[in-house]
Amino acid sequence: MNSANPAALPVEPVIGTLRVAGGMRLEDGAPCAAALTSPSWAARGREDERLFILLDLTGPASSHLYRELREVVAQAYWSTSGSITAALRQAAAAANHRLFQINLHAIPSERCYGGLTCAVLPRSPIRPEIPQGDAEVFILQAGPARACVLHVDLTEDAEGYEQYLEHFPRGEESPHLGIGPLADVRLYHTFVATGDTLLLASPALMREAGGEAIARVLPRAEVSEILEGLEQVGAGADFVAQVVRWAPPEETPTLSEVEAPQPIRRLEPLARSVEPREQFRPRPRARPKPARKPGPTLGERMRGGIRSVGRGIATAGAWLVGGVGTLFRRMLPGPEREARRRARPPRSIPRENRAVMMAIAIGIPVVLTIVVALAYLWFGAEARFHSLIKQAQDETVLAQAAGGVSEEARSHWEAALEHASAAAALRPDGPDAMALQAQAQDALDRFDGIVRLTPIQLWDFGPGSVPRQLVVHGQMIFVLDPAGGWVAQLTLNPAGDGVGEEEVLVQERQQIGEGRVGTLVDFAWVGPGGERQTGGLVILEEDGVVVSYDPAWGGEGGTPQLKRSLLGTPPTGKSKAVASFEGRFYILDTAANQIWRYEPRGDIYPEQPDRYFVTPPPKGLATALDMAIDGNIYILYDDGVILKFLGGERQPFDVRGLPGDVSQAVALAVAPDGSSTAIYVADGGNGRVIVLGPDGVFQGQFHVGEAFAGVEALAVDEAAERLYVVSRGRLYVTFLP
Repeated sequence: MNSANPAALPVEPVIGTLRVAGGMRLEDGAPCAAALTSPSWAARGREDERLFILLDLTGPASSHLYRELREVVAQAYWSTSGSITAALRQAAAAANHRLFQINLHAIPSERCYGGLTCAVLPRSPIRPEIPQGDAEVFILQAGPARACVLHVDLTEDAEGYEQYLEHFPRGEESPHLGIGPLADVRLYHTFVATGDTLLLASPALMREAGGEAIARVLPRAEVSEILEGLEQVGAGADFVAQVVRWAPPEETPTLSEVEAPQPIRRLEPLARSVEPREQFRPRPRARPKPARKPGPTLGERMRGGIRSVGRGIATAGAWLVGGVGTLFRRMLPGPEREARRRARPPRSIPRENRAVMMAIAIGIPVVLTIVVALAYLWFGAEARFHSLIKQAQDETVLAQAAGGVSEEARSHWEAALEHASAAAALRPDGPDAMALQAQAQDALDRFDGIVRLTPIQLWDFGPGSVPRQLVVHGQMIFVLDPAGGWVAQLTLNPAGDGVGEEEVLVQERQQIGEGRVGTLVDFAWVGPGGERQTGGLVILEEDGVVVSYDPAWGGEGGTPQLKRSLLGTPPTGKSKAVASFEGRFYILDTAANQIWRYEPRGDIYPEQPDRYFVTPPPKGLATALDMAIDGNIYILYDDGVILKFLGGERQPFDVRGLPGDVSQAVALAVAPDGSSTAIYVADGGNGRVIVLGPDGVFQGQFHVGEAFAGVEALAVDEAAERLYVVSRGRLYVTFLP
């Protein structure tokens, strides 16, 4: 403490930053360290404060990540009102949450962890009993971090300049920053005065140099000399250090020239455990003796005495004159007159308003009851929130301890998700609940093979009473609405995330050639094969007539060129679904319990069809819903059963390993060219698309939130890596992983 100006603290500190990487000294420690003053928008209680930040990350940490975390810490601290410790905790929690979220979405080799050290210097003392000339410093550490304060006694009564070193943390260090959803922090409080030095540094510097070397370097006179000394003693290590020196206004004595080490008292080196806090409290600093002010002169004292005597004589004279006058009046003859008092008119008693009094009597208990109930609900909700967070954390720890893909770990993750979701419902913007919820959901997704995709809505056809049908070919999308009696064509933009054109291609009772379009059943894109030279869309009418459309040919005026033709022998039963493969056209006839196969003659099918099944299928087709062909024929039934056939014979296909069931499946799709090794099943009941292997083994499932909740139809374009779905009348596209 400087006795010449004891109230000068806190003086403007001198700040220096050192960063060493790969044995080379970098001129600027940014973005790893920062010294900030409170901005104009700072919250109440954060005015006129200094914030020192030092970040030390392990792993492939980029400069962008350092800057992002530094901005998160500063933003959280300056925007939090209340006490300094509360703002520091909020800043550490925000930085840990951001780093944890980054690590959740990164592969293990790209994850970063580390430590955070913050120091805050308020402009004025927080407590009035702080000695004049001292300043408070609040220190927060999260993760592996190191800090120390060199205390120097500059009082005139001190024999030389005594100094001692105070280390932080006091005890075990906290877990790494970014390793979990919650930050474990350590908070410390100390005092600094003129001549003291604060050091924030990486643990690597302390391990390399040791406490004794640091104690020899910090007393140097200039901050630049301290940085040079730290670079020398920390040679061989990559580290960041920030030095803050509260230099006296006058020339600072060179502390390194004091006859050391005799007057120096230091604590144990940083690598060793520190004594408990009660034994480590800095010794009180000697206060300067106040200077004696010169007293008044003899003449001034005499003039003051004469004025006091004069005021006393004047007061006594006034009292004496008043008493003589009163005595003279009472000696005169006659009755003694009483002092007249002003008569005040009597006041009327106010009328009592019974309604108001009754309202007040009833209102006060009601208001008190409401206030008590609100307080009870608020405190109860707060306690329940913290209890749910604690339970979610405990279940997360148990799940991680169980490890691997086991039923025990799954049960703990499910419990953690339940508790975290309940906490998020109480406080939707709570970062702790959101982080725990995301962590548990991610773990359960890995258990169930869930891949979450982002859907893009291309079109809204409105709700319908009958499931719509969907066909995709290149950039063209076709949608058939059996209830509305129309087929629409949509053309995608080059990026595939929007519709460029939309038109109605076919409508019931539309005149085509010499006839009118009948009731529409289903449609399929038929590629070239056999005698068919070109591909096109084939639409089946209920009476066995097909409408053909080739986009490569246009009619007069640019209208679509459509052609109606009669099948050679139309199905006599009830057609449920159609499909195609290598130019052939297949019709699933539920009434005839058969699949009819038509061979092409050009782009029409005039010949009698072949029976696909020589003998009836093992499960009748009366309850069949959909059909897909990739060389094999897959048939989906209304109870979720899927059968596979080749050449009319059943093939091994057993759905297994699937989380849940497919009893509410509504459609299935395969790659039409036969190159796919996956079967896609639309599960309307569970709002998902299931991916099965050629033998029925579960491979994964796609979730997109509410977009698949009412799925009606789907189509896949594996060449473009796109999945198309019609759900609740809306057409979506999502990109395959």
